[in-house]
Parts: sequence; C-alpha cells; structure tokens
Amino acid sequence: MYEAIILAGGFGTRLREAVPDLPKPMAPIAGKPFLAWQLDYLIQTGVSRFILSVGYKAQTIRDYFGDKYQGADIVYAEEIEPLGTGGAIQYALTKAMQARVFVLNGDTLCAIDLGALRALTVNHPDAVGIAVKHVDNAGRYGAIAFDDKTRLVTRFGEKSSADPGYINAGIYDVPANLFDAIAIATPFSFEVSIIQHLVGNNLYAQASGDFFIDIGIKDDFLSAQTLIPAFIKQ
Repeated sequence: MYEAIILAGGFGTRLREAVPDLPKPMAPIAGKPFLAWQLDYLIQTGVSRFILSVGYKAQTIRDYFGDKYQGADIVYAEEIEPLGTGGAIQYALTKAMQARVFVLNGDTLCAIDLGALRALTVNHPDAVGIAVKHVDNAGRYGAIAFDDKTRLVTRFGEKSSADPGYINAGIYDVPANLFDAIAIATPFSFEVSIIQHLVGNNLYAQASGDFFIDIGIKDDFLSAQTLIPAFIKQ
C-alpha cells in the first residue's frame, strides 16, 4: 500500500468568484469536495495513508476529513506561513512513514498507474519519478523530453514550438529522505529548486492516462461537475 502527500494549502485565487469561502481543494464537485474525489481515486489505486499539506482555512479540511477517510489514515502538515511548493513538500515528508512517497497537487486529477510510476525508481532509490501527460501543444506549457528506453528526463519545462509532446502532470514519486542533504531557505519552488537540478541525472518519466483536469481553471471547474463523477466510479 502507498503513502501520498496532497498539496492542499492553496488560496484558490483563480476560483475565488466561483468558490468564495473555501480552500481550493474543497471546491464542490457534484455535491462533495474535489479533495474527496481525489482521495477516492487514490484509495482505489492503492494509497492507504495521506499527508495533507494544508494552510489556507486548514480547519475546513480537518473538519471534513478528520484522521481517517474511507479506511485510509490521514495526518496533517499545516503551514504556519507560506513555504512554497518545495517547503510544503519538505515539511510534509517529515511525517512520512514509508521510504518513498507520492506527491500530488490538491487541485488536479490525473489518471495514473502508481505502480508503474514507482517501478521507475526500483533500481534508483535516490531518484524522483514524475508523471507526464501527452498534449497537442506541449510548447504552451513547457515540454518534457525523456529517453524512451531508460525513461531518464533530458529536458524539463522548456517552452518551444507548438508541437505535440509531454508536459508535467504534477505527480511525483520521491524518496522520503530527499531533503536530508539539501539546505534551501523557504519559501521555495519544488520545480525550480529541486526538479530542474535532477534533469539528465536522477529524474524519470512515466506517461499518465488520458484523463486530466485542473479545477483551478474556471472552465475546467465547471466541466469537472460531470467529468469527474463519470471518471471515478463510486
């Protein structure tokens, strides 16, 4: 069984009009919080323990989920002040119980084979695995290139021509001791300060499934009301 960190501390500025009084992961989707749908999916894929990285209106999330949800254990890593994505992950990892932990954004849902993502680093215990998604216009988001055989990432996040390619799907598999030998002042960006420095050396890519949605985008938030319940079977 797996352990996962969910980054659920965001303010949800882009969704403020649609969801004025809630942290973004608690935005209602077909009658229940987006975060509940996300946990439902991850439990189905084998996650049995969650570390929820919370900040803005953290008590709202605590009140809803408590310390157990659908049989899965839940612990909280609450930011007293903004830590950035890197600082939030660093702090949450201090509460990890397993040697490797999945890390996901609390506002996106992506179809992924966690077992396949974990398998990338079986022979590379210090490496990070990353889920990537194929899109028609990778240059718009920042393209990711990787070796087809070794899966080693050779290029990350470079905006280029509007060609099909892979982008970051926002799901990582990291060693729990990732930050043991790293000293960075918070707040800091996980992508800029950590991931960029692993390119060509210790970062491996696994292609995700077709389903991907980001509720931070208003149009996708509206579409999610029907798309997510259709994707996640209850």
